[in-house]
Amino acid sequence: MKEISKAKSEAADARREDSLERFNSMPMPKEKDENWRYTDMGKLKLENFAPFESTAVITATELSEDLARHGVILSDINSAMEKYPATLNYFFKGTDIGKDKFVALSAAYFAHGYFLYVPKNIEIKEPIRINLAAEGKNSVLHNLVILEPNSRADVIEEYTNKDIGDEQLNASITEVFANTNSRINFYHVNNWTGNVYNFTNLIGTAERNASISWVSGCFGGNLNRLRIDTNFNGQGSSCSNLGIFLGKGEEHIDFTTNVYHNAENTTNDILVDGILKDESSSVYRGLIKIPKEGQKTNSYLANHILKLGDKTLANSIPSLKIDANDVKASHGATVGQINEEHLFYLMARGLSRAEAERLIVEGFFEPVIQKIPLEELREKIREMVRK
Repeated sequence: MKEISKAKSEAADARREDSLERFNSMPMPKEKDENWRYTDMGKLKLENFAPFESTAVITATELSEDLARHGVILSDINSAMEKYPATLNYFFKGTDIGKDKFVALSAAYFAHGYFLYVPKNIEIKEPIRINLAAEGKNSVLHNLVILEPNSRADVIEEYTNKDIGDEQLNASITEVFANTNSRINFYHVNNWTGNVYNFTNLIGTAERNASISWVSGCFGGNLNRLRIDTNFNGQGSSCSNLGIFLGKGEEHIDFTTNVYHNAENTTNDILVDGILKDESSSVYRGLIKIPKEGQKTNSYLANHILKLGDKTLANSIPSLKIDANDVKASHGATVGQINEEHLFYLMARGLSRAEAERLIVEGFFEPVIQKIPLEELREKIREMVRK
């Protein structure tokens, strides 16, 4: 692993300046807003984090000489905007700066981020690992991943923080562009201490016959919000989305997956499972949107939440918005308490209640974990679940 240095860029400065007015004019989200239902923002005082001076440290896999010779680029986002003008064409191409206050915050104040470019017909066989560590009060980042036609890559993006004994804020965006017939497996894991407010947006755009596979895990944080949007812009494009979250103490997990089938003959499969312990709470939102142009779509989402204890609170909001008539689209959601008979059965065989609960938690997540392609990530998530 090698640190990605933070550089200066006039092009990046200009983009930030363009977004600043938008950020200043936008109100803080409220719980009555549809995209923020069941998430109370009253405790977060954004002004306490101003002037949003990001102190994140990014380390990443050092590219081999062979990959660099074939045109693969892994650098900081500021340098990329300065050295490769085409980068500017992708900046916020897949999403809207005005989507919410924290997306606008990232656009207006990002000081750092990584840039990964994979040229046409290049397959990166070893995963690209990227660690983003928040070491101060603020971490405001913008990341960009571009796969040219017929390329392949696996990316592991992991967020952590150094506990500074005070509230911390992470506002980050990662845009992923999978061009024609490209394929990316994108792994996102965040593991925060209890004083962090996290607002992370992952946005994927899949062109003709391209494939994006999301795997994500949310752990820790005072308020941990992850939103994954996928745009199917080319015929034959596909996406799978596996997600896991675990809430404990008084943590609140806000997990959203939205898919937009903007082209014919696209395929989507979403599975997000979560467990809540102690007095934690969560909300899962899942949207499948199919306009008239999205004929022959096949799309499905499922969400399952297991509550350990009467003081936990879980909300699940799956939804369909369909304007096409030749599609297959459905959703399912379950929220339930742990079965006391299962606990009794295990405890009758010598396990303590805590050990029995841990065994049930691991068993609940294991079917999802088994679907994760990378063994190293399967083990990492198992370790986080055991904690």
